Amino acid sequence: MNKQKYLKYNQRLITNKTVLDLACHAGESTKIIKDLGANFVYGVEAREGLIQKAKNNIKGNVNFFVGDIQDQKLIAPLVKKCQSVILLGVLYHLYNHFGLFTHILRPNIDYVLIETVAGPDTMNPAMAWGFENTSSVLHGWHSETENVPHGTPNLAWIFKSAENFGFRCDWIYSYCEGELPPKTRYNITPKEYMDIKDDHWPVYEKIISGDTLPDSILNDIKTRLVDDGPDQAGKKRCIIRLYNSRNIESKPVDLKDCYDWMTHQLQSKKTIEE
Repeated sequence: MNKQKYLKYNQRLITNKTVLDLACHAGESTKIIKDLGANFVYGVEAREGLIQKAKNNIKGNVNFFVGDIQDQKLIAPLVKKCQSVILLGVLYHLYNHFGLFTHILRPNIDYVLIETVAGPDTMNPAMAWGFENTSSVLHGWHSETENVPHGTPNLAWIFKSAENFGFRCDWIYSYCEGELPPKTRYNITPKEYMDIKDDHWPVYEKIISGDTLPDSILNDIKTRLVDDGPDQAGKKRCIIRLYNSRNIESKPVDLKDCYDWMTHQLQSKKTIEE
């Protein structure tokens, strides 16, 4: 699922709108947004070299800023000028997610489009944490340290946090980079274990029990299933459209439906093709 395709699908967030493109890198997404008919696009990226490339390649109704997208002094004035915010491939590189939401989920914003790693597969608002080296342009950024903490929020965290500001999700598309990894299931039932032990583990399955398992079964599960942490979660990604329920009438997505991944993935694929 490339940027051109899912941005075009959400073109009504862009055409004739002033759009804020956060963590725009060298401007690939910014150019697509501009070409899809935005009135004006503001691009923000922390790395000055990437911004210079964007300025050299994109002309017209655009303006670029160098800085941290978690910097309220930089972001808040730009948000006031916009109707839509685009946030692609960056949420899992941040260390102040809720702070960013307070800056961008503002009353004047109608839509926020987020492309992100799916995060830990749980209905609890969990977040997987790690550290990234800022020397890589694909990692997080900080002005004072080479190793920066970064968290990978899951869908429950995104949905619940957005609701604090009156934003809900009315469209989500899940996709994967390569084959979806198996999911850690420490509370599989002994019957389930015996039923599939000599067959195969489903790619994704619902957690349906909290039964305590013998160590022999639990140890076997650990050797057969991968941890659902940041590295594995990176193979399952999603595009989330948040709408301002105070300004927009729409039907919100039920969070529970998002965790039936295989069914949802097929439904989303059909929707996007239509």
